[in-house]
Amino acid sequence: MKKIRTLKKVISAALALLIVSCALSFFGGCDSEDPVRIHIRANSDADCDQAVKYIVRDEVVDLLTPALDNVTSKDEAYGVISSMTKDIKKTADRILSVCGFAYFARAYMSYEYFPDRDYGGKVYPAGYYDALIVELGAAKGGNWWCVAYPPLCFYGEDGSVEYASLIAEYLAMLG
Repeated sequence: MKKIRTLKKVISAALALLIVSCALSFFGGCDSEDPVRIHIRANSDADCDQAVKYIVRDEVVDLLTPALDNVTSKDEAYGVISSMTKDIKKTADRILSVCGFAYFARAYMSYEYFPDRDYGGKVYPAGYYDALIVELGAAKGGNWWCVAYPPLCFYGEDGSVEYASLIAEYLAMLG
């Protein structure tokens, strides 16, 4: 009887370690040194170019959100995003046209340098990362970037860590 209780304790402890390990692996995405990033570069720093950059950003996020919802690896995310670059370009071009801009977009995957980036206290160190690059026109203006994979990290108003995917970020923006 004592051996059975000891065995149950060992199995319980092993299961607890497995659960903790899986949770750390899943939620540890923000500490990944190998994410896939998104970088949208505005045509210029003019107010109109900066404004359309955010409209393009919202549409790109809206396009990628369902496609990346069930992605479980960096390679899978990279493949999904790579396969969507033509659609991303078409989406950005449509927005630019509807908004009356005479320039076009480019969308491609690249391996580029990014500076340190702080997401609510979680820092992605400066270095080279795989990224979806969306260039609008001359791409000489202020830019916007985020992490498409693994899930982005945000800090709640009370200082607690919240882990969210692009879906959660976009839904939060919709209010």
